[in-house]
Amino acid sequence: MRKDKPSVLRGIVTGVAAGIVATLIMDQFQKLSTAGGKTLEKQKKLAEGESPSQIAQEQAASEQKAASQEGSTEIVARKIAEATGTHLNKEDKKTAGQAVHYTFGTLMGVVYGVSSELLPEVTTGAGTAYGTLLFLAADEIAIPAFQLSPSPASTPATDHLQHWAAHVVYGGSLELVRSLLRRIL
Repeated sequence: MRKDKPSVLRGIVTGVAAGIVATLIMDQFQKLSTAGGKTLEKQKKLAEGESPSQIAQEQAASEQKAASQEGSTEIVARKIAEATGTHLNKEDKKTAGQAVHYTFGTLMGVVYGVSSELLPEVTTGAGTAYGTLLFLAADEIAIPAFQLSPSPASTPATDHLQHWAAHVVYGGSLELVRSLLRRIL
């Protein structure tokens, strides 16, 4: 393969690798941003005069509620399992949900890798435009349309911003890894 000539095969290979890495980075970003948000919320409540024990009780109740709710990837995993006559327990559903997330992230990496080979403008914004487009198409339109999450109107603005930021991180990471791999392939 010549590096200056577009190659669908190279797009697939770089897309798979970049998709896996970018999904991993996105997951870590989400964990850090969620933890940071909880810390800021706790500091705000302390400043407003709430007791640490009251804050801890509220946080435990909030975490319990969140743990009992299925995320969109867990819903997809559960529906796939049900279609095959399998029942997932809570831990298996979480693992299967992660598998769905990584599969989708890898697939979107392949779409990006092949598209960038054939149409270099796809890399606009160093992948961040692609991440934003993916956020809008998946999180804001498809997931609610398939009733895998509440409607965007009933979701807090901070959640939209956090998910958008995570997708921008995904897109930027995708392009970074793809472009580094393309130099050697």
